[in-house]
Amino acid sequence: MSSYSAYSGNGLDQIDPFDAGDHNIWRKAEYLGRYLFAADFLRPHKPDIVADISCGMGYGAAELCGVAGRVIGVDGDRALMESARQKFKMANLHFLHKDLDEEELSPEIEEGSAAALVSFETLEHLLDPYRAVAQFSKILQPGGFFICSVPNVLSESGDNAGLPRNKSHKQWFNFASLSRMVAQNGMHVVYRMGQSWSKSLFRREQQLSNARRLTRKLGDEPIMQTPKMIRWLSYVAAYPTVEDVDGSYSIIIVAQKE
Repeated sequence: MSSYSAYSGNGLDQIDPFDAGDHNIWRKAEYLGRYLFAADFLRPHKPDIVADISCGMGYGAAELCGVAGRVIGVDGDRALMESARQKFKMANLHFLHKDLDEEELSPEIEEGSAAALVSFETLEHLLDPYRAVAQFSKILQPGGFFICSVPNVLSESGDNAGLPRNKSHKQWFNFASLSRMVAQNGMHVVYRMGQSWSKSLFRREQQLSNARRLTRKLGDEPIMQTPKMIRWLSYVAAYPTVEDVDGSYSIIIVAQKE
């Protein structure tokens, strides 16, 4: 999620959509919804190797295992990588520790080997996102897909010095700056999407709650915290769509390598 304050978040970027103790279902639905879309988009292409960059807790990489021959989850947090290895023991899932600000993805991931690369809410955290996108392009096959999301600068807030209020964010993006960086690294944007429905529903719920029309929020209902219902909500309310992209907190793109 690109706006933690808007979703009453705690400022932490890592969440588990299936954590019943986290009642912030709109944020959880958006995180999971992006991976559900990526898996559905890639399924007919039958990708051999898919890289999930900044895979965090690993639930998204595990989702992609259902459509890929092999998934490589990459993250800069060693503790998260070890936790993910213990939790998701799938034959076609492998985890790799890499700091994108300091390390190269190769040779562990061979140049031109990946049919797709997924990276959600990553680039805004990097000191040099251009360098990272150049690496992404390098490991992609010609015709390979880059599925990415970043916070929309219109949804971000700054401090008194004009820097991102979320201190883990080092960059601001709009669609023009993101697509330009992608194009400069040999890829072109095929689709631009957003998750405007979940934003609208969250804001409506918040308004009704503030007006005391609602005594409980959806996330307070135990049934909504079950994996089945989180997946349902992610599909119905937070699945990326080309409709009303400017109403989304995040900019989501599908790009293809030339």
